[in-house]
Amino acid sequence: MRPSSDNLKARVAAGVAIFRDDKILLLHRSPMVSNPGAWDLPAGHVEPGETLTKAARREAREETGFDVRVGSLFHAEVFRTLSRRGKIRPTVGVYFHCAARGKKEPKIDSQEHTEYAWVRVSELGDYPTVPHLERTVRAAFASKEPGGRPSPELIAKALYPTLGHHTALPVPA
Repeated sequence: MRPSSDNLKARVAAGVAIFRDDKILLLHRSPMVSNPGAWDLPAGHVEPGETLTKAARREAREETGFDVRVGSLFHAEVFRTLSRRGKIRPTVGVYFHCAARGKKEPKIDSQEHTEYAWVRVSELGDYPTVPHLERTVRAAFASKEPGGRPSPELIAKALYPTLGHHTALPVPA
């Protein structure tokens, strides 16, 4: 079976979870970018020739001003983003835990974001987010505990929801 054309045209994005104590950093998307008005994690598309971890580090720096240390991958998901022109684009999001040095506040780019918030998992419902974000943030909180690791089964299910109870990803022919 041939993959659908959507799979061939999917973008890849790298995102980061930056914690301060029991709160995660969320950014409010400006009217100038895709999914305007929604709250999101710092993230962006991987540039040609860039590794996922380098993209995560670059996006964190561009969107928050933080020079981060990229940690473990905690979540991956296929989702669709809505462009400013109303076009729906399939995207594979890969998310990493990151540590920011010090306690300074983020420096956001007003073209991309209008504000930021440090949010507890219990407060997540107060922030209208991009559609996939609640699962991603909950995965970030669940895996941030010492020794917390992402479940390969959960990552596989996020990437391939129709897999059911299978734990192995399909291998392309």
